[in-house]
Amino acid sequence: MAVSRQEVGRSEMKKYGVLLAVLMLAGCSAQPTVKSWMDPVSSVTITAQTEPMVMIRAEPPPVFNERDYAQLTAIEVNRMGDRRLYLVAILWTTADFSPTVPQKLEASFQNVEVQVGDRALSLARHAGTASELGISQSALPLPIPGSTHIYFPIEREDLLAISRSNRILLTARGVPDAPRRYEEFSDGRQSLSDFLSQLPGESSRSGG
Repeated sequence: MAVSRQEVGRSEMKKYGVLLAVLMLAGCSAQPTVKSWMDPVSSVTITAQTEPMVMIRAEPPPVFNERDYAQLTAIEVNRMGDRRLYLVAILWTTADFSPTVPQKLEASFQNVEVQVGDRALSLARHAGTASELGISQSALPLPIPGSTHIYFPIEREDLLAISRSNRILLTARGVPDAPRRYEEFSDGRQSLSDFLSQLPGESSRSGG
């Protein structure tokens, strides 16, 4: 019996979902929580936390074991001293892997709201491409084939609020009248705190 492309894609995404969960449980204590590298094309310096915070869609899935995830990673792009901060949302799903599924997922993340205690951080997606930011290769600590990368300019104080929070909620508001709510699946606060501690004083600012 022939296996469809959709079934193969769905199987692959589930496999990487299981891999991610295993790596989270195993821990990455032997690896640094922050890494820096020079982009080979743009020559900008990129610094990123290596242990992201992972969010899982809170609504009950329509099919058993089909869930949407958002991996949140803070990065700094340093272009000859012009430093910009971004919160990168890496999106993937274990739902049926058809062209419309990732498109709808990406559309929902045009704007997001991050609830941190009694504060609501509203973030809008960077309108340009990653290459315009000086990023020619993935800033992912853990590559996930088929995932979508979305860059949100963010202030340092907002990242600090996230790192100090006990619990955050994320609402994707890109689709009018159809918000998608996400709750924590895996904690990455220590890595985020280490990332922030390595940034220079007041020279860091949000991306544009």
